Amino acid sequence: MKKSRIEKDTLGTIQIPAHAWYGAQTARAIANFSVSGRAADETLIRAFLRIKKAAAEANRRCGVLDQSRTKSITRAIDQILHLPPDRWKELFPVDIYQAGAGTSQNMNINEVIANFANHLAGKPKGSNSPVHPNDHVNRSQSTNDTFPAAMRLALLEASAPLFQELQKLGKTFARKARGWHKIPKSARTHLQDAVPMRAGQELSGYAMSIEKCADWLQEGRRNLLVLGISGSAAGTGLTVPAGYGTLMIRSLRAQTGEPVSLSDNLFYSMQSQAPVLLYSSMLRLCAVEITRICNDLRLLASGPLTGLGELLLPAVQPGSSIMPGKVNPSVLEMCNQAFFSVIGLDQTSMLACQAGQLELNVMMPIMAHSLIDATHIASRSLGILRTHAIEGMRPNTGRMLRYFESTPQIATVLSPKLGYEITAKLVQEALAEGISILELVRRHQLVGEKELRELTRLENLAGR
Repeated sequence: MKKSRIEKDTLGTIQIPAHAWYGAQTARAIANFSVSGRAADETLIRAFLRIKKAAAEANRRCGVLDQSRTKSITRAIDQILHLPPDRWKELFPVDIYQAGAGTSQNMNINEVIANFANHLAGKPKGSNSPVHPNDHVNRSQSTNDTFPAAMRLALLEASAPLFQELQKLGKTFARKARGWHKIPKSARTHLQDAVPMRAGQELSGYAMSIEKCADWLQEGRRNLLVLGISGSAAGTGLTVPAGYGTLMIRSLRAQTGEPVSLSDNLFYSMQSQAPVLLYSSMLRLCAVEITRICNDLRLLASGPLTGLGELLLPAVQPGSSIMPGKVNPSVLEMCNQAFFSVIGLDQTSMLACQAGQLELNVMMPIMAHSLIDATHIASRSLGILRTHAIEGMRPNTGRMLRYFESTPQIATVLSPKLGYEITAKLVQEALAEGISILELVRRHQLVGEKELRELTRLENLAGR
């Protein structure tokens, strides 16, 4: 049995493994760009396959592709779509770091579809007949309009689970906030004791932050719905038949379930990847907010005896190889690291977006990889955060009550009655003696006991 076959392209001949479903241009990409060992994410491959399927049918309806080849192409794509994604690594091996614009990725898709279609027709791999990767699979298309469209479709698919995770996490915090509403604690500003508050109020702020993150992500997703498909190589639509773009949009809506639309200006959609960067920016906002919340939770759970110790987190693993019994906030630490990575990938995307020149941004492959990867990281880490930390998180009510009663800033409620300066002196005296404000007020008989009890009721100190 042959171990290799010879194919040729416009640069000449090249040797390809006999079993490979790809062709000459993919083989050149493998030879030229063996960098990371990582291939395109399955969401990007699936998006490309859907575009190729939509294109075949649109081309048939526009009269530029015959019925037989259209059927062969769509059958081949359906067959590939039904393969386990693990098989795709063999079919689509082009490295994420590749030539600009993603030409290698696009041709890899074209070659595999053509070989599957020709195999169904009883022809050998590499025959390029009756279906040719350029003339038929890539008909009415360019990498320059298909790659940005595929990137957007891939991000829409990848971000749907992330949106769901944000909604679930927001609801989990809101549920905890309601359950902890009657638990008093001390607020902190500047990492110093502040006025009394409710534990539920603090968590309600986190719940709102996560809800805002979900809203921001949706705003980013909405900007991905506009596609520049049918722009061809430079936005002019050269070699694209009339009506093709509209037919593509209809098919992609049906295949993805997303309300995609055709860009009003194909030149803009090819020159600028700002909508993709806007999505990236929304993802970065989410990352910053979630990192902040995780940092807070780590502080609140610090201890258990020499830290704040207000939160009790589920133990997920031993915390030390040398200190027996130590338990760390491991899930929160993982989330911090995951979202540091998301922020870094956003920075990569920003650099790629500003590197676009004239009629095309050629840095799309790294843009696509960075944002799809960031989206997956965010989605998976949030799921773990919710199920392994937040759902099982408990309040240390005894510790919270002690802080509530001992915070010197409980004196703030007395300020309208006693004045700011007298109240400030009380705080200084209480701190110097190591006693509570209430004890000091009683000692100096500054406020009657009944009025003091009324002033320091939780409802008056922390609202309802």
